[in-house]
Amino acid sequence: MSAEVFISYAAKDRDRVLNLVKRLRGAGVSVWIDQAGIDVATMWSREIVGAIRECKLMLLSISPNSTESENVVKEVALASERKKAIIPVYLEPSEIPETMEYQLAGIQRMEYFKEREEVAFQAMIRALVKFGVSVNPEAIEQGEEGFDANLAAHSYSRPVKKKHPLGVVVGSLVAIALVGLLAVLLFSGSDTPPSNDRFETATSNSDDNSKSAESGKTSIAILPFRNIGPTKENSFLAEGMHEEIEAMLSIAPSLMVKEASRFKELTNDPKMIGEALQVDAVVTGSVRQAAGQMRVIVKLVDTKTEAHLWAKTFNEPEGDVFVVQQEIAQSIAEGLQLKLDAALESRMAGRQTRNLEAYNLYLEGRNLWKTRSREGMRNAIEKFDLALAKDNGFALAHVGIADAYNQLVRYDFSPSQVSYPKAQQELEKALELNDNLAEVHASLGYIQYDFEWDWQAAEASLKKAVLLNPSYPEARRWLSHVYLLRGKIQLAFEEIEVGMRLEQNSANMLQTKAFYQIVASQFDEAIVTADQAISVNPKFHRAYFRKGTALLRKEELESALQEFKKGEEHRPGAYKAAIAGVLGAMGQTKEAREILDQQILRKESQIVSSTHLAEAFYQLGDHDKALQYFEIAINEKDPSIPYFYAGCNWVPLFDDSRFRALCKRLNQPPKLRP
Repeated sequence: MSAEVFISYAAKDRDRVLNLVKRLRGAGVSVWIDQAGIDVATMWSREIVGAIRECKLMLLSISPNSTESENVVKEVALASERKKAIIPVYLEPSEIPETMEYQLAGIQRMEYFKEREEVAFQAMIRALVKFGVSVNPEAIEQGEEGFDANLAAHSYSRPVKKKHPLGVVVGSLVAIALVGLLAVLLFSGSDTPPSNDRFETATSNSDDNSKSAESGKTSIAILPFRNIGPTKENSFLAEGMHEEIEAMLSIAPSLMVKEASRFKELTNDPKMIGEALQVDAVVTGSVRQAAGQMRVIVKLVDTKTEAHLWAKTFNEPEGDVFVVQQEIAQSIAEGLQLKLDAALESRMAGRQTRNLEAYNLYLEGRNLWKTRSREGMRNAIEKFDLALAKDNGFALAHVGIADAYNQLVRYDFSPSQVSYPKAQQELEKALELNDNLAEVHASLGYIQYDFEWDWQAAEASLKKAVLLNPSYPEARRWLSHVYLLRGKIQLAFEEIEVGMRLEQNSANMLQTKAFYQIVASQFDEAIVTADQAISVNPKFHRAYFRKGTALLRKEELESALQEFKKGEEHRPGAYKAAIAGVLGAMGQTKEAREILDQQILRKESQIVSSTHLAEAFYQLGDHDKALQYFEIAINEKDPSIPYFYAGCNWVPLFDDSRFRALCKRLNQPPKLRP
């Protein structure tokens, strides 16, 4: 018959521990103990592994001796991995070593000190009963107050509230804070274990539920992993670990993964992060690299109780990073009580290369891409090419090249007719290698609407991306664009709201919503939304542009001019035409035309949006020039043209045959008078 309690101890503590074992067995508790002493064993025996697998609970004796024992550390790690409940029993005051810290974080200890063994033993018996361990009834003598009084939190863990508001994940699933679990059992008046539906309970009883919870999804945020190695100059692996685990978990349809990069420096306050993002749990982690080895520590924390739902330390060669990433993602899903079918696990495993050099080059490329500078994005392409030289089957590296070309266009560093076709070629190669990457379909959809003006194909591609990864915020935003351009404005609003829930306090999401409000003639609302974007990021030029546009539509010209000038300060050259347009509307025709002449001259050697010039000439009342530059914008495949069409208010020209013909070239129906 398998023993229900496994005792882990150091050989030097044998006499104290054997005395405890005698008392436990006298109370009817079935105990497994290696009486040879694990520190003197020549090998970590199969019997020990089997005993941990079969037990209900581990009693971990803590002393300066056991905290230095490698085999005790291995036993704790194995018990944690197999999701066994652990009760640390302190034989004397001791510090928890770093090797055990995460497995024991948040778990309550029991102080079995010599001067108070009797009281502590009764508390231990009651704890075992609550975990379903068989105990002789006559062995239980002390009341609940005595039991609670002999539990104490580890010095490094947060204090745990006596009353647990939501219940906890079942003990056989994850090793979590003992007092929280016992409180639920004690208050229920029953030996029935707590419900497995922790997140469902949380969402049904909370007054400030997240939208994702209301739709039946568990919501989490994965915080950027900290690089704690001897040098912090190269943190690519830590950043990549966070991003890849986030991408893996995002594909789970029953999970909403929210963007949490802005909380990078606040990993020690999961409750605050949970309230800010309205998520059920957060994942934190750290990575240390040295001499070809890596040490990864990961925690899954309940944001409402701050209990640790799962924690683990990985000490592996750097080359095993891909296996570690997948195991972390799967363990987090399991800790959240989510079932991943074989197909989903296969998609997770198939995302990345298995070549460490290629992976590191890819991560370097992504960091360069994020700079959004001409040099940074061109250097990113070089890194992605080098990654492909190491692994020509690395689909995400092709996506990286495509995304760099896309952003070279978006930031006016390259003509769309030069870079978009190159991006499309890379995406076609990526599709041949892996058709199950949301990133491929999303970037393809972006090109289909921004360059090819194939609205139906773009909608199909972006819907496929969202199907593959429901928590991909940029795919949601791009899909909302397509809905807007296809006249489905209600769907556009709904989709951008999903994007905003995934990426909360995003200035880009907010300015997008402000644009839709302008299209819907909700100018006051658009100004409020643009102000929100500015408060999030005062340097974000597009937010000022949206606010200026809404003010222009309200004919508040002086205020509109000031907003466009602010946008110009943050992105020089981008809003000269907008400023000229407002000046023209104010009757300052000479100043407006001087600016436009300068922009037209600048266009001979640099990229200047013909769409913006067309809009400025319209504001000046020069409709012929406006239509001329509208046509030039179409010929140039100006990436601003789809958005211009969506928000176009050239009502006097809606019946003009030239204007209608140009709309047709955009694969769009003619604009109708209101």
